[in-house]
Amino acid sequence: MGVNLLSEYFQNIIYTVKSVFSGMSLTWEHFINKKKYVSTLQYPNEKWPQPERNIGFEHSEYNDIRSRLHVDIDDCIGCLQCERACPVDCIKIDTIKPPKDSDYDCGKTSHDTQKKMIVPRFTIDMSECMYCNLCVYPCPEECIFMVGGPNEPKHEIDYEFSKYVKHDLVFEFSNTTEQEIIDIGGQSYLDKRKEIENKISEGNELKGGVELDSDNKDSEKPKSSKHVDPGFVVFKGVPDKMTRGIAKKAYTYGRRNNMDMVAISKFVEDAVNSYNKMTPEMEQAIKEIVEFKYSDDSDKSVENELNENADNKDAASPKPVESNETLFDIKKLNDINDKMIRGSLKKIYMAGKRNKSKTSEVIAEMLKYLNDNDIMNDDLKSMLGEIDSSAKDNNRNTGEDVKTDNNLFDIKELNSIEDKVIRGTSKKIFMAGKRAGKNSEQVISDIIDELKNSGKINEEIEQFLNKIK
Repeated sequence: MGVNLLSEYFQNIIYTVKSVFSGMSLTWEHFINKKKYVSTLQYPNEKWPQPERNIGFEHSEYNDIRSRLHVDIDDCIGCLQCERACPVDCIKIDTIKPPKDSDYDCGKTSHDTQKKMIVPRFTIDMSECMYCNLCVYPCPEECIFMVGGPNEPKHEIDYEFSKYVKHDLVFEFSNTTEQEIIDIGGQSYLDKRKEIENKISEGNELKGGVELDSDNKDSEKPKSSKHVDPGFVVFKGVPDKMTRGIAKKAYTYGRRNNMDMVAISKFVEDAVNSYNKMTPEMEQAIKEIVEFKYSDDSDKSVENELNENADNKDAASPKPVESNETLFDIKKLNDINDKMIRGSLKKIYMAGKRNKSKTSEVIAEMLKYLNDNDIMNDDLKSMLGEIDSSAKDNNRNTGEDVKTDNNLFDIKELNSIEDKVIRGTSKKIFMAGKRAGKNSEQVISDIIDELKNSGKINEEIEQFLNKIK
C-alpha cells in the first residue's frame, strides 16, 4: 500500500514537470516567431480574412439578404419612392428641378431614362435602419439595394461596417457638386443648407443663446420688446386663426392712424369681408370693438406707442401717417409655378418686410436676383411689374390696403367643374382678377378666352361660366 502511494507521488511530480516544460516550449516558440503565430490583430486596421462558407446553395440564389444598403446614385431619378417606403425615416433625399425653359441636362440612367432633376442629398442612417428591405422594391431604376447575395456583382457584401462614432453611420451617396447646384438655379438651396450648417456649428459651440438681464436677479426669462395690443382680447372668441390675423392687422392699422373705435370696427369688417372670412364670432367681436375701452394702465403704454409723433388733436378724427405705402401681399407670389424661384422671392419679400422696405424696393431686389441668376423670363417680369404698378395705384387711395369687390362671384362656384385642369386654370384667373379689382363679367371673359386659347373649352363649360355672370 505504501509503495503504491510513493509511486503515485513521484508520477505526479514527473507529469507536472513535463506539463510545465511543454507549455513553456510553446510559449517560447510563439515568442521567437511572433509574426508566424500572432494571435492579436490591430482592429480595425487589420482583420481576419472571411472564411469560405458553403451553406448548400450559391449566394446568387438567395431570395433575400439583409445587409448594408448601397445606392448607385448615377441611376437615381429623385422619385423619393424609397424615402416614402422607409418605415423608420432613415432615408433623406433632396431634389432640385431645373426651372421651366431651362436647357440644363440632368443626364440619363443606365436604363436610358432621362433624369428631370438632380439629387444634391441622398443619405441613409444605417444606425436606424431595420433591414426590412422595403425601400428596394418600389425603386423603378433598381439603384438602391442591399449588398451581397444576388447583388454580389454590383457590390460585395460588407459583413461588418463599424465606426468609432454613431454619426459616421450616416452614409452620403450624392456626388452633386456645388457648381452643378448653382448651374441648375439652386443658389437658395445652398444658402439654406449653409444656414443650417451654421446653426449646428453655433449649437455645438453653445452660441446663439439668449442673454438675461444680469442686473435683475429675479429675471429668469428673456424680455420681449413686442407689444400686444390689449384690444386684441375681443378677437379671442374667433376660432379661425387666419380670420383673427386679418382682423388684428386691420385693427392695428386703425389704432396707428388714430381712428376712433367706430371707424376701426368698420375697417376691420371690410378687411374680413374682402377675404370672405366673416363668421358669427367675428361679427360679435366687431360689435365689441365699438364698446371696448382701454384701462388706465394699458392705455398709457398703448397711447405712448401709437401717438408718439401725434399732435394734441381729437383722437376721433383720422390722421394720415407719414407714408401711405404698404408692402404688397405675399400671396401674390403664389402664382409662380417654379417652387425654387417662388421660395427665393418669398425670402427676399420677408427680408424686405423686416427692413420695412417699400414695394418698389422689394420688387427691385427680386428683379436683381432673377437677373443675377439668369432665371428671368417674360412672365416673371410682367407679374412683378403688375404688382409694382398695383401697389402704386393703391397708395394713391385713402391708405386702405384691402380692396373689396361685391360684384365678384364666389370662387366656390368653380368647384362644380369636374376637369381638374380647367378648374385649376379658372381659379388661377379668378384670383388674378380679384387682385386687379375686376367684376364677375370681366373675370368670366378672361377665363373663357384662356380656355379657348388652350383648346380646353367646350359648349357645356362655356354655358356654365356664362350663368355665373
